[in-house]
Amino acid sequence: MSGVRFVRRVDGLTYEFVRETTAPGYPSYRRVDLDLWCRRLPDFGWVVCDANGTVSSRPFDDAGPGDLPPEGVWVSRKGDRSYVYDLVRT
Repeated sequence: MSGVRFVRRVDGLTYEFVRETTAPGYPSYRRVDLDLWCRRLPDFGWVVCDANGTVSSRPFDDAGPGDLPPEGVWVSRKGDRSYVYDLVRT
């Protein structure tokens, strides 16, 4: 798997992430236009976070304990707004 794509449900806006490095035992994906990461945090599961580890998005139904970020519904928060995305593996 070379990357993941987040598609915002409300308007179809798409964010692309490419495989960049391997965090301890798991792949990490960097957003192509910002320093944001889709990675698995120990004892927390898969998230989208900045370089400091501040979480902005996570799977809605399941924290994603597996080796790859879970496909399906993710939710994000930026300030006072929240969005629903679909994660697609590429």
